[in-house]
Amino acid sequence: MKIPNLIMRLFKLIPLFIISFNYSFASQANEELIAKCDSCHGKNGVSQASDIPTIAGIPEWNLSDQMLQYLDGRPAKTVSYVSGNTSETGNMKSIVEGLTEEQVEQLAAYYSEFEFVKASQPFDENMAKQGEDIHEKQCDSCHSKGGSDPEDEASILAGQHKEYILSSLREYKEAKRPGDKKMLREIQKLNEDQLVSLAEYYASVQ
Repeated sequence: MKIPNLIMRLFKLIPLFIISFNYSFASQANEELIAKCDSCHGKNGVSQASDIPTIAGIPEWNLSDQMLQYLDGRPAKTVSYVSGNTSETGNMKSIVEGLTEEQVEQLAAYYSEFEFVKASQPFDENMAKQGEDIHEKQCDSCHSKGGSDPEDEASILAGQHKEYILSSLREYKEAKRPGDKKMLREIQKLNEDQLVSLAEYYASVQ
């Protein structure tokens, strides 16, 4: 067999390996852990709650990094489960503290294989336009394509729930959440109205 043909056959097997890994992770003892994640973040990581982000389709390396940030001081509020047993609550910091590094990586790999679904939500067109101007001047160099490129190190902003986006921006503004130094400097320049405009803009990007 010629080497190039062998390489091509190996590349064709990669998607099958990913599917197999995803199925294996979901079908073992981690079903309970996945169900717990889905109870807040929505089925397959597509959030139905305005203050909880969608994690489906976030690149593996990015999602695992975001989870581990809770161990470095990222704020974590306690929220009620939005599906399943709604009498229970969850807190990301305590959840991540109870996971092994391998589980964090497996969860990130699992949710990265689903499609990112943008939230269907109303937005203020005038404020969204103002937010677009701010984005192009101060944010686009990292959050390209209107914050919708999944391969950006900065993750996906376009289509996330605007309430979640705004609360995150406020956390950065108030120095409650660690982040890239350049981004933190840019956010410090913005007032509350500009933060709201940015959130409206990301809600408008489809």
